[in-house]
Amino acid sequence: MRGDDGQCEFQNVRKKAELFYQSVGELFCPALKSKIKFNSDGFHHLRYDNSRAERSKPEQKNKLLFLKKAIVILQVATTIQEYRKTVQAVGKVRQDGFRKTSLVEYFGFVAITNLANGIRVKVIVRKMGDGDYHFWSLMPLWRQERITNNQVARFVSSKEIEDE
Repeated sequence: MRGDDGQCEFQNVRKKAELFYQSVGELFCPALKSKIKFNSDGFHHLRYDNSRAERSKPEQKNKLLFLKKAIVILQVATTIQEYRKTVQAVGKVRQDGFRKTSLVEYFGFVAITNLANGIRVKVIVRKMGDGDYHFWSLMPLWRQERITNNQVARFVSSKEIEDE
């Protein structure tokens, strides 16, 4: 993205994705046998990383463009492909200098969304303590391009993958 046109295009993608995200509210996931909430934490994480630094515009755009596919993946998933459990600090630092901790679980769902180009998307759902499941992130992971009749290149990245 270059100049004002790129910035304007990014803002348009972001606004449309945000409206769509807010319209989802929650959905049922067969793999979790539960509803997944789409709260502001998930949308914020699409735009900012864990250190609260803004992701690059191309990376944000790429994640936002795959949001509709992430919804479909969660609605049809029947198995959990990845699972991670950790204890994390939550909330603000108390007066005594400590922070409350909570058990946090991450559930990963992976699907090939475009077989012709081999585009694979991973969707992450998070659950903090006894709270609700909520959407946390999505990562377009790779695509394949045929260079010649017998050569295929695979691009491994979560940046600059655009689906057709």
